[in-house]
Amino acid sequence: MRVSVFTYHAEGCKHFENRQWKRCKCPKWHYSSSWRPKQRSAKTRSWDEAEARARKLEAGDTVPDLNVRTVEDAVKAYISDVASRNLSDNYQAKLKRELGELGTWAKLKPVPGMRHWTLELLEEFRSTWTEGPVTRRKRQERMRSFFLYCDRHGWIEKNPSRSLSNIKVDDKPTDYFTPEEMRKVLGAVGKYDTDAATREKLTALILLMRWSGLRIGDAVRLERARLVNGEILLYTAKTGTPVFCPLPPNVTSLLEKLSNSNELYFLWSGQSKKDNAADPFQRHLEKVFKLAKLKKAAHPHMFRDTFAVELLLVGVPLDQVSKLLGHSSVKITEKHYSPFVKARQEQLRQSVTLAWK
Repeated sequence: MRVSVFTYHAEGCKHFENRQWKRCKCPKWHYSSSWRPKQRSAKTRSWDEAEARARKLEAGDTVPDLNVRTVEDAVKAYISDVASRNLSDNYQAKLKRELGELGTWAKLKPVPGMRHWTLELLEEFRSTWTEGPVTRRKRQERMRSFFLYCDRHGWIEKNPSRSLSNIKVDDKPTDYFTPEEMRKVLGAVGKYDTDAATREKLTALILLMRWSGLRIGDAVRLERARLVNGEILLYTAKTGTPVFCPLPPNVTSLLEKLSNSNELYFLWSGQSKKDNAADPFQRHLEKVFKLAKLKKAAHPHMFRDTFAVELLLVGVPLDQVSKLLGHSSVKITEKHYSPFVKARQEQLRQSVTLAWK
């Protein structure tokens, strides 16, 4: 039995046309006319190592394949790796559920091991998802991360998830609360049938999110030590520079007067998991929004959007708004808030006028 070696070049390799090129770092494969299928991965990127394994195969020696993984084993390994990276409990729960469905589907198909996945199989599995477009897009991103992990460990011949087409999502324009709607929401808190301490905390939470741009989870878990001289420490940039956001004096005063069972935080008791800290406030706000009788669907993230939009409407530069929101790139801010950049049209007008001269 004759076993030959060839190179399976990656996309972009300048030696793509020469399958006998030995010195690139692309995967090496074996070929034998007596095999079915005739091609097998050599499980190495070294031509010399692939040649040595080919000679052993010709001699009838068994070359142990240490990289064979069942779908179930790969899923367990990936979930264990995710847990070691201290990612949120909610993220880990989603992964366990979604990859559990992947494993169950693979058994029914059946897909014996990770190396048997193809683009067609992945597309067929994706067609079983019944969630909305946004959820399915995020789910596909998590599945790609899983297959990338398997690819890095050499458990698949070629990563099929890279060729999956993207899921189209029609992103709706960012919505926010107008000043009148903010008054209705705050008025509804006063009508909310609960104890006075809860109403006071809800008012403080709403105003904190509106004037700092904090997400509800971050606002609920805000530590008292981060309020310094009327300013909230939002985060520390990669450069080591702290980013502060000043609060209106009435909001600062309200926060400082709040009583809480845990003196380290304004709102959080510290008894629940961090990921679940905002849950009771989410439920309270759902009822408040109903009492407010707004003419649109409302959710807590709109307070953060209101913070950003109101800044843009008065001409605050996009890069400054992006920094306050903690976005990793101005492009993210532009994607969500570009319709509200008041200065954009004026800048375009000035540019065209300058060209006349």
